[in-house]
Amino acid sequence: MNEKRSKRREWVKSAAIVFLSVLLVLTFFSNTIMNHSLPEVATKFVQSGTITSKIRGQGNVESGDPYTIEIPASLTGRKVASINFRVGDKVEKGDVLMTLADGDGAELEAAKNELEDAKKALEMAQNAYDDAILKANITNDDINTSKGNFSAASYRQMITDKQNQLKAAQDKVAEQQKKYDEIDQKIRDCRQQISYENEQDTYAAARLTTAQTAQTQAQTALTDAQTAEKAAQAARDAIQAESDALEAAYAADPTSVEDIDASRADVATRLAAADATLTEKKTATTNATAALAKADEEVVNATAAKDARQISPVINNMNKAISEFTIAQYSVEKEKAAAEAEEAKIQGELNDLISIIGDVSSLQTLQDSINSAKKTVNEKKKKVEELEGENNGSEIKSDIAGTIISINASSGKKLEDRNVCVLQPQGQGYYMTMTVTNEQARLVQVGDRASLVNSWYYNDMEIVLQSIKPDRQNPSKNKMLTFTVDGDSVTVGQQLNISVGQKSQTYDCIIPLSALRNDTNGDYILIVESKSTPLGNRYIATRVDVQVLAKDDTQAAVSGALNGWGDYVITTSSAPIKAGSQVRMTDN
Repeated sequence: MNEKRSKRREWVKSAAIVFLSVLLVLTFFSNTIMNHSLPEVATKFVQSGTITSKIRGQGNVESGDPYTIEIPASLTGRKVASINFRVGDKVEKGDVLMTLADGDGAELEAAKNELEDAKKALEMAQNAYDDAILKANITNDDINTSKGNFSAASYRQMITDKQNQLKAAQDKVAEQQKKYDEIDQKIRDCRQQISYENEQDTYAAARLTTAQTAQTQAQTALTDAQTAEKAAQAARDAIQAESDALEAAYAADPTSVEDIDASRADVATRLAAADATLTEKKTATTNATAALAKADEEVVNATAAKDARQISPVINNMNKAISEFTIAQYSVEKEKAAAEAEEAKIQGELNDLISIIGDVSSLQTLQDSINSAKKTVNEKKKKVEELEGENNGSEIKSDIAGTIISINASSGKKLEDRNVCVLQPQGQGYYMTMTVTNEQARLVQVGDRASLVNSWYYNDMEIVLQSIKPDRQNPSKNKMLTFTVDGDSVTVGQQLNISVGQKSQTYDCIIPLSALRNDTNGDYILIVESKSTPLGNRYIATRVDVQVLAKDDTQAAVSGALNGWGDYVITTSSAPIKAGSQVRMTDN
């Protein structure tokens, strides 16, 4: 039992020793382990010094006033026999730039083709004229007129006069037609009025017939009502007599009152009904009498209306007017027919005139085509002769002294363009342009001299800033710098790398450009701050906002919350970092 407890104590003791040992090792090496996991940064001291503000760029040399050697159009298309100079060579006025092979130029060749086409056109025009005069409808008078006496203006005037006559005849026909239509409308109006009057007569007769029928019916109804009233009166009188008999019996024998009372009640009921029937029949008689009176009145009115229609003179008047209008219409119709005949006559004369003029005019047109074709042939001949005179020369000479910029020709090939060579005139300058930002443009001024970058061959050039203007492509952000370029080795098309700006100034805080950062809040740098801990120093990246005062290709002068030369500014890091990140310093 004691042996087991002793072994357990030994095991606990050993485990505690191992645990404490591991803990001690981790404590001593934790700093090293953590450092290997942190981003490694390179730093530079912030220092004071001098910055020279320069801007760099490149551009191509261009001619300030290029001169183009242009050949006559007649020489284009000729083959080049030889070219005597190359790009960059200097020539004097009168030097032969190139020699052309014998042959026609493109323009001369085209002019000869045009002359042949003109001759063919003249032949076709003559053939067309010869064919026309063989037609049956062409007379000798037409031919003579077309050759000498034809006046298009006079014939046009004749046609115009005839057209005016035709227009007047047409207007007269239209006028007569208008009169005819007006009279015809009046006749239709009269006939419509007669139809209306006849309808009124028919209506009046029908009205009287209807009134008489109604009168007969009303008389019959009155007779029937009177008969019914008499019958109702007789029935009522019979019941009244019966009632009077009962009353008399009652007066003679009052003891029979029970039998009499029953009969009296029945008679009274029947008498009341008879009174009602009699009243109804009397009312019917009264109504029938009134209806008959109204029917009699309508018969009187309808008879008067019918009599009034029979004595109306309207129909007679309308018939008389129709007769008068018909006579007038017949007269107008005759005048219209005469006007139409005149119109047809003038139209025929116009058609004949146009036909005659067409024949003569056709011949004249063909004759004009011949004359025009002859004129064209003469013009083409003259042009060919002029071009043949220009085409005799085989040498192309320089008009001025200067340096050859470009040659638009090759030996053995035809000249395709009139502009065969471009020269830089002797005594004219060169220039180059360069685009910079607005901020860079503030570092220079007109008159500044630029120097070539990494050039030993062109060291004789003098490059001077001539102007500073907004860039046409982006005028709000960029400027265009124009430099004059002088020197014996200057040629058009050279690409020059230059730097310009000589403004030097001393600043308290200068940092490498690689340390400068920016975001939406502006420019800033990250510096390293040291913090002591029980396990050693810890290095923290801290943001410092700065303002850039000046910079060149490698460094920048800044201002901000910096201590000066004692600050470590981070230039590079092995991993992305930000303000507040813990970092480790490089060993060197």
